Amino acid sequence: MKQRKRVRPVSSAQKTQRNAPAQTTARQKPSGSSVHGTARQATERDNRTQHIRAEDRLIQIEKRKARSRAFSLTVLVLLIMVVTIFAIIIVMREAAPNPRFAFIQQGELTHTVQASGLIARDETLFLAPTSGTLKPLATEGSRAARGQKLAMIIPEGKEAELAELQKCEKDIVDLQNELMRDGKGSGARAIYEESADSLASVITLLRNDLTRQELARIQDYQVSIDMILEQRTAKLMSVDFQDARLTQLRQTQSALQESLGLQAATLVCEKPGLVSYKLDGSEEQLSNAAMQTMPAAAISSLIQNSQAVLSAHSEIVQDQPVLRIASNLMQSIAVILSGNQVAAFPLDSMHTLVIADSGLKIENCRVKRLEKLEDGTMVVFQTSHRLEWLSDRRLISLDLTVSKVTGLKVPYEALIEPDLQTKQASLMLVVEGFTRLCRVSLVDTDSKAAIIEPIDSEPYKPSTSTILVVNPGSIEAGEFIGN
Repeated sequence: MKQRKRVRPVSSAQKTQRNAPAQTTARQKPSGSSVHGTARQATERDNRTQHIRAEDRLIQIEKRKARSRAFSLTVLVLLIMVVTIFAIIIVMREAAPNPRFAFIQQGELTHTVQASGLIARDETLFLAPTSGTLKPLATEGSRAARGQKLAMIIPEGKEAELAELQKCEKDIVDLQNELMRDGKGSGARAIYEESADSLASVITLLRNDLTRQELARIQDYQVSIDMILEQRTAKLMSVDFQDARLTQLRQTQSALQESLGLQAATLVCEKPGLVSYKLDGSEEQLSNAAMQTMPAAAISSLIQNSQAVLSAHSEIVQDQPVLRIASNLMQSIAVILSGNQVAAFPLDSMHTLVIADSGLKIENCRVKRLEKLEDGTMVVFQTSHRLEWLSDRRLISLDLTVSKVTGLKVPYEALIEPDLQTKQASLMLVVEGFTRLCRVSLVDTDSKAAIIEPIDSEPYKPSTSTILVVNPGSIEAGEFIGN
């Protein structure tokens, strides 16, 4: 008979103690789905961590690149600044003026005044025997010989023949120009170059007036240009171009002149002299002798009221003057100067007058009359120079020398701190290869030059052929120049 085991009753506390390990074991062994979720979470955490680390690395790389670019840019800017500084230094060294040197020489310093001159000549007037149109046969300002035909007065109704003659003369001039450009005509080039120089001076004056918007003397310039061209044409008539066409045109010209001359009044030169077809009505009043006795007030009035450049008239009235011949080779020029200038122009002294608008000189002008006025000085000169150039003028603007000083002459820019009150200045000389400063006395100055004298107490004294620094601001005293 089997024995039965006796089962003891278990209390609730014991049950609890017995089941506790099992429950603990159950908690320690999660289910399969919980394990998979935890793995995913861990993977996601790892991925996020790696992503964050990658972003940090990228940020660090960008920062390094930014620092590298900033450094490179800084280096580039500094390099550019250095190059610019060196370039500026080089340019400044190149741009710095080099010292200029000159030898001190004896020279002359003159002071001038400007005044209007009244021109008078001994002239013979030709009156028109009949009314009509004037046809000059000589060049304005040229010298006419005894017996030479000077002009024709064409009667009414002959305008067509006169126009044909003028056209023929124009064709001759055009053909001469063409032949000269081809190298024909010995001496023609010299005649053209001479007239070109005269035209250039007139055109320069015309440009200057136009720049200053001064139009009062336009007509005067036109008259001068016409006279120069007429004189050129007259001189070219004597040139042999050895061209059959030109010979034929000249024969036609002579035939037309002869045809018109048979029906026109012809004026013939009776006494050699300068011919001019320009008049102002004062020819009989003004002469060389009259300028010696005419009252100063009358001369002053003529200077103020006369026409500067005389004019010609093509339409002629019977018994009226049509041309004049200056037979005397002397002309008088009267001027009135401000202040007392008697000492500057003694009687019988010789002077050179300069035409202000062209710079041409009128040499060998002798003082024939000198008179002190209440508010000025009247001087009358006589000269045989520039008669042809002034043949159509009654008034000219002149530059007259009133004082002249000679001595050691230096450029005004070479003076250092000139004191016009004490009449002293400094110069920079080259002495034994070194630049040296010295004080000098100023005898006279103008805007361009100065006449100087050495001072005895100075250690360095300028003399003829002493080397002078013309631009003393380019060098310091004591620098070595060279032997």
